[in-house]
Amino acid sequence: MKKLFLPLLLVGAFTQAKAQFSFDAQLKYASSATALFNKNISDLGASQDYDFAFSSNYGAAVSANYKFIGLGAELLLGNFVGGYQGGETVETSYTSQIILQTTQIPIYLRLGGIEGQFSEFGVVFNQINSGSYSKSNVSGSNDVTNQYQSFMAYMIGLGGRMKLAKLPIAVSLSARFMYSPQDAKGVDALGNDLNNYPTYYKTNAASVGVHAGLVYCFE
Repeated sequence: MKKLFLPLLLVGAFTQAKAQFSFDAQLKYASSATALFNKNISDLGASQDYDFAFSSNYGAAVSANYKFIGLGAELLLGNFVGGYQGGETVETSYTSQIILQTTQIPIYLRLGGIEGQFSEFGVVFNQINSGSYSKSNVSGSNDVTNQYQSFMAYMIGLGGRMKLAKLPIAVSLSARFMYSPQDAKGVDALGNDLNNYPTYYKTNAASVGVHAGLVYCFE
């Protein structure tokens, strides 16, 4: 009888632990306000300033969950946009835009259940695939891919999930803030290479956005 006790105990513990594990897969879309900050641009005042810019991403996510703790990873395709404006007078005013085609890989810890509120903390790897610069009073765009480099950012998010009836499907909605302390390099509002400035400063990427997803839960 004693010889059977340990195997039975192990089977019971494994069954109990297995019952508290879950997995989910998600299709998602994100829309974000984005910016590429650089001190050289900030110091130039009205001649070069920041403007509103919006980016979008889409892709898939998976996560493994134990009770109220989950480890998630995503693959998101889309863009990261930096907007600028400037000009001392109406005649010299302009707007310009940097569009970076990106592949984002967020990896994060999620605190929360299969449904209800959750928070998430992690890192986002941003792979720059290509980049273009355009200016309002100039036709066409310039390829600035070589002026930019991939970067890692930190991410924090808050959101909620709502299950659909008794189906293993949930709708997820969250807000995320991302900031990168690493240098994305790049060009200024007029398309000039930031490497050519007398004093060099890093370009920091930041975004705040809404993420929506359709989640399938494997319980």
